Amino acid sequence: MSTPLISIAEVGHQFGPYNVTIPSVRANAYAAAVGGDESPDYGDSLAPIMVVAAALTELIKDLGLFSGGLQTVHAGQEVNWVRQIKIGEKVYAAGRLSANSIRRGNHFATVSVSYTDSSGTEIGTSSSTIIVSGEAS
Repeated sequence: MSTPLISIAEVGHQFGPYNVTIPSVRANAYAAAVGGDESPDYGDSLAPIMVVAAALTELIKDLGLFSGGLQTVHAGQEVNWVRQIKIGEKVYAAGRLSANSIRRGNHFATVSVSYTDSSGTEIGTSSSTIIVSGEAS
């Protein structure tokens, strides 16, 4: 098994950019899955967490967190949007490892992500903190 990137990446490591455009079929499936009277109606815009989840899926792959023997906890999430994102709108996510420390055999890593539209304008940011443990971490 190869060493997961989470074990060797240094702070400042760049990820992406990833195309995290959410098509209408996926947006509608999400709305149906979490819908209910208590769920907000976003109309022709996306639920903000959908774009963050799409970026995290790519980051998880690149960090090697699907490696056998690793256990991961999503410990924190911060998100800031400048504006709503329309369903099907082109969105790109570029990440940077902003923290990566080891305490008692566990990795505490934070990845900061910038989201841009097709013109390159930043439309949001997020910061995800994860704790990774396991033999390969």
